[in-house]
Formats: sequence, structure tokens, C-alpha cells
Amino acid sequence: MAANKRAGRRRRLKHRGSMKVITVIVVMMCCMFGFFTWQNTQKSKQYALIEQNLQKQIEDEEENQKAIEEKAAYQKTDAYIEDLARDKLGLVHENEIIFKKK
Repeated sequence: MAANKRAGRRRRLKHRGSMKVITVIVVMMCCMFGFFTWQNTQKSKQYALIEQNLQKQIEDEEENQKAIEEKAAYQKTDAYIEDLARDKLGLVHENEIIFKKK
């Protein structure tokens, strides 16, 4: 019986070293997993900010495009031609009176 106790004790001592090594490896792997998770979270936040900025740029460009299309449609009208003739050439309709400041 004493021999069995000694043999069991030796086995436990022998396994204690390998259990420590395994524990250290598992802890290191958990730390690495936590670090990579944190790193991916930071990248995800950066990408979200970039996406918001790009979305705002898209909206701004769509507004610019709409304004350009409205201006192009206005330039095809007779009102635009009349406004241009008044401003650039100083032309008026037959029955209009022009008052100038001194």
C-alpha cells in the first residue's frame, strides 16, 4: 500500500509540471485571442467612421448633382435666355422703362 501511495505521488508530481505547461499555453492562447478580438474591434470602429464619412460625401455629391441638373434644366428655358440678355447685354422688352442710379 505504501508503494502504491509513492507511485501515485510520483505520477502526480510528474503530471504537475506538464499541467503547469498546459495551463501557461492555454492562458497565452486566451490572451492572444483577447488581443486579436480587441484589435478587430478597433479596426471595425475605424471602418465605421470611414463608412460614415464616405456616406456623407455620397450625399453631398448627390445634392451637387441635383443642383447641376436643375441648373441645366433652367438653362434650357426662355427665362434663362431673357435673364442672360438683361444682365450681360443690357437688353429690355419694348414696353419696359429702365431707371439707373447716379
